[in-house]
Amino acid sequence: MEAVLTAITAVAGTLLGSLLTFVFQRKTNDRAERFTLATRLREERMAVYSGFAGAALEYRGAQYSRGMLRGREGQEAEYIEARAESSRLRASMWHALYRVRLIADDPEAIRLAETAMDLATDMHHAENRDALTARSEEVREAIEAFVSRSSDQLRLTAAKPRSR
Repeated sequence: MEAVLTAITAVAGTLLGSLLTFVFQRKTNDRAERFTLATRLREERMAVYSGFAGAALEYRGAQYSRGMLRGREGQEAEYIEARAESSRLRASMWHALYRVRLIADDPEAIRLAETAMDLATDMHHAENRDALTARSEEVREAIEAFVSRSSDQLRLTAAKPRSR
Protein backbone atom coordinates (compact mmCIF):
# COMPACT_ATOMS: atom_id res chain seq x y z
CA MET A 1 0.00 0.00 0.00
CA GLU A 2 2.81 2.34 0.86
CA ALA A 3 4.41 1.73 -2.54
CA VAL A 4 1.15 2.58 -4.33
CA LEU A 5 0.78 5.82 -2.32
CA THR A 6 4.38 6.75 -3.11
CA ALA A 7 3.81 6.05 -6.82
CA ILE A 8 0.59 8.13 -6.88
CA THR A 9 2.35 11.01 -5.11
CA ALA A 10 5.22 10.85 -7.60
CA VAL A 11 2.86 10.82 -10.59
CA ALA A 12 0.79 13.70 -9.12
CA GLY A 13 3.95 15.71 -8.43
CA THR A 14 5.21 15.13 -11.95
CA LEU A 15 1.86 16.15 -13.47
CA LEU A 16 1.66 19.27 -11.27
CA GLY A 17 5.22 20.22 -12.18
CA SER A 18 4.47 19.76 -15.89
CA LEU A 19 1.29 21.83 -15.60
CA LEU A 20 3.08 24.66 -13.78
CA THR A 21 5.89 24.63 -16.34
CA PHE A 22 3.34 24.83 -19.16
CA VAL A 23 1.49 27.75 -17.53
CA PHE A 24 4.67 29.75 -16.89
CA GLN A 25 6.06 29.09 -20.38
CA ARG A 26 2.74 30.14 -21.93
CA LYS A 27 2.73 33.40 -19.98
CA THR A 28 6.34 34.07 -20.91
CA ASN A 29 5.66 33.36 -24.59
CA ASP A 30 2.55 35.56 -24.59
CA ARG A 31 4.47 38.42 -23.00
CA ALA A 32 7.34 38.05 -25.48
CA GLU A 33 4.90 37.98 -28.40
CA ARG A 34 3.08 41.12 -27.19
CA PHE A 35 6.41 42.88 -26.75
CA THR A 36 7.55 41.88 -30.25
CA LEU A 37 4.29 43.03 -31.83
CA ALA A 38 4.35 46.33 -29.92
CA THR A 39 7.96 46.93 -30.94
CA ARG A 40 7.21 46.21 -34.59
CA LEU A 41 4.17 48.51 -34.53
CA ARG A 42 6.22 51.29 -32.94
CA GLU A 43 8.96 50.90 -35.55
CA GLU A 44 6.40 50.90 -38.36
CA ARG A 45 4.74 54.01 -36.96
CA MET A 46 8.11 55.72 -36.69
CA ALA A 47 8.84 54.94 -40.35
CA VAL A 48 5.39 56.08 -41.49
CA TYR A 49 5.44 59.30 -39.45
CA SER A 50 8.95 60.27 -40.55
CA GLY A 51 8.06 59.35 -44.15
CA PHE A 52 5.08 61.67 -44.00
CA ALA A 53 7.18 64.51 -42.59
CA GLY A 54 9.76 64.03 -45.34
CA ALA A 55 7.12 63.93 -48.08
CA ALA A 56 5.47 67.04 -46.64
CA LEU A 57 8.75 68.94 -46.58
CA GLU A 58 9.53 67.96 -50.18
CA TYR A 59 6.04 68.99 -51.30
CA ARG A 60 6.41 72.28 -49.42
CA GLY A 61 9.65 73.00 -51.28
CA ALA A 62 8.09 72.19 -54.64
CA GLN A 63 5.10 74.38 -53.89
CA TYR A 64 7.42 77.22 -52.91
CA SER A 65 9.34 76.91 -56.18
CA ARG A 66 6.10 76.75 -58.12
CA GLY A 67 4.77 79.85 -56.37
CA MET A 68 7.99 81.77 -57.02
CA LEU A 69 7.86 80.98 -60.76
CA ARG A 70 4.15 81.67 -61.29
CA GLY A 71 3.54 84.59 -63.61
CA ARG A 72 7.22 85.34 -64.31
CA GLU A 73 7.89 86.27 -67.88
CA GLY A 74 10.43 84.17 -69.69
CA GLN A 75 10.18 81.33 -67.17
CA GLU A 76 7.07 79.59 -68.45
CA ALA A 77 8.95 76.35 -69.15
CA GLU A 78 10.44 76.33 -65.64
CA TYR A 79 6.97 76.97 -64.20
CA ILE A 80 5.49 74.04 -66.14
CA GLU A 81 8.30 71.83 -64.86
CA ALA A 82 7.80 73.08 -61.29
CA ARG A 83 4.06 72.44 -61.55
CA ALA A 84 4.70 68.88 -62.76
CA GLU A 85 7.16 68.27 -59.90
CA SER A 86 4.65 69.71 -57.45
CA SER A 87 1.96 67.36 -58.74
CA ARG A 88 4.28 64.37 -58.45
CA LEU A 89 5.21 65.28 -54.88
CA ARG A 90 1.55 65.93 -53.98
CA ALA A 91 0.83 62.32 -54.95
CA SER A 92 3.70 61.17 -52.72
CA MET A 93 2.36 63.23 -49.86
CA TRP A 94 -1.14 61.78 -50.32
CA HIS A 95 0.38 58.30 -50.22
CA ALA A 96 2.20 59.18 -47.00
CA LEU A 97 -0.97 60.69 -45.51
CA TYR A 98 -2.94 57.53 -46.27
CA ARG A 99 -0.27 55.49 -44.50
CA VAL A 100 -0.57 57.79 -41.46
CA ARG A 101 -4.35 57.32 -41.49
CA LEU A 102 -3.94 53.54 -41.64
CA ILE A 103 -1.44 53.16 -38.81
CA ALA A 104 -2.11 56.04 -36.39
CA ASP A 105 -4.48 55.45 -33.51
CA ASP A 106 -4.38 59.11 -32.45
CA PRO A 107 -7.07 61.23 -34.16
CA GLU A 108 -5.18 64.42 -33.28
CA ALA A 109 -2.03 63.23 -35.11
CA ILE A 110 -4.16 62.43 -38.16
CA ARG A 111 -5.80 65.86 -37.99
CA LEU A 112 -2.41 67.55 -37.79
CA ALA A 113 -1.15 65.60 -40.81
CA GLU A 114 -4.25 66.56 -42.79
CA THR A 115 -3.77 70.21 -41.80
CA ALA A 116 -0.19 70.13 -43.07
CA MET A 117 -1.44 68.62 -46.34
CA ASP A 118 -4.12 71.28 -46.76
CA LEU A 119 -1.75 74.14 -46.03
CA ALA A 120 0.92 72.80 -48.40
CA THR A 121 -1.61 72.25 -51.18
CA ASP A 122 -2.75 75.87 -50.95
CA MET A 123 0.74 77.42 -50.84
CA HIS A 124 1.20 78.19 -54.53
CA HIS A 125 -1.89 80.45 -54.55
CA ALA A 126 -0.08 83.13 -52.55
CA GLU A 127 -0.34 86.58 -54.15
CA ASN A 128 3.28 87.65 -53.59
CA ARG A 129 6.64 86.53 -52.27
CA ASP A 130 5.94 87.62 -48.65
CA ALA A 131 2.63 85.75 -48.59
CA LEU A 132 4.32 82.68 -50.08
CA THR A 133 7.05 82.80 -47.44
CA ALA A 134 4.42 83.18 -44.70
CA ARG A 135 2.45 80.19 -46.02
CA SER A 136 5.63 78.17 -46.28
CA GLU A 137 6.32 78.91 -42.61
CA GLU A 138 2.75 77.86 -41.69
CA VAL A 139 3.32 74.53 -43.43
CA ARG A 140 6.62 74.03 -41.60
CA GLU A 141 4.89 74.76 -38.28
CA ALA A 142 2.09 72.31 -39.14
CA ILE A 143 4.67 69.62 -39.94
CA GLU A 144 6.46 70.39 -36.66
CA ALA A 145 3.15 70.07 -34.77
CA PHE A 146 2.53 66.68 -36.40
CA VAL A 147 6.04 65.44 -35.62
CA SER A 148 5.79 66.66 -32.03
CA ARG A 149 2.43 64.96 -31.45
CA SER A 150 3.56 61.76 -33.16
CA SER A 151 6.81 61.57 -31.21
CA ASP A 152 4.89 62.08 -27.97
CA GLN A 153 2.63 59.17 -28.91
CA LEU A 154 5.63 56.99 -29.77
CA ARG A 155 7.23 57.76 -26.40
CA LEU A 156 3.97 56.97 -24.58
CA THR A 157 3.70 53.67 -26.45
CA ALA A 158 7.26 52.75 -25.50
CA ALA A 159 6.65 53.64 -21.84
CA LYS A 160 3.44 51.61 -21.42
CA PRO A 161 3.79 48.46 -19.36
CA ARG A 162 3.23 45.33 -21.40
CA SER A 163 1.44 43.21 -18.86
CA ARG A 164 -2.07 41.78 -18.95
